[in-house]
Amino acid sequence: MAEDVLHLLEEYAARFARGERPDARDYLARAGSDAPKLAALLERFAAASTPPEPDEDVVAMLRAWLGGEPPLLELRRRRGVRREALVDALIRLLSLDPAKREEVAGYYHQLETGQLAVERVDRRVLAALAETLKVRVEDVLAWPAPAPRAQAAYYRASDLSAAPAGAAVPPSPAKQVEEERDEIDRIFRGDP
Repeated sequence: MAEDVLHLLEEYAARFARGERPDARDYLARAGSDAPKLAALLERFAAASTPPEPDEDVVAMLRAWLGGEPPLLELRRRRGVRREALVDALIRLLSLDPAKREEVAGYYHQLETGQLAVERVDRRVLAALAETLKVRVEDVLAWPAPAPRAQAAYYRASDLSAAPAGAAVPPSPAKQVEEERDEIDRIFRGDP
């Protein structure tokens, strides 16, 4: 059942006044068939409202994204949180097996660098990140992967020692399929 349009507008305006960033799409969905009426009211509200001062973290994350850098990495750096400490916090807050630390670290790296589809990541992971970095879950969700920069070239060679020092060699797809999916796969990739 659709909610009353004026009630939805009041709720939206109150959240906006508190400095929150309510998502108009959520309110339009709640309005049901009255969504066009609410959309017109929200448009007038937005035109008449003074936008809040931008949050310094959001500005820094936007600059990073525009520069082709991962916004989540920028946020972690701004907070002075080392990747290892963040991985430890995820393990603790999500009650994950500490023996799976490397797996969690690998998935976090993929998430931080935009290689994982954030919309498939379990909300508990995002909530743990938000708690650790002292931001809202929406701030973690807000950023698509940055525009790709020139990628390092990978060379195929029968001798892997020819690869540059420190270069990561991804596991073969066959090996990934063979490995048993576990809770960590499910919460980071949305795997069944």
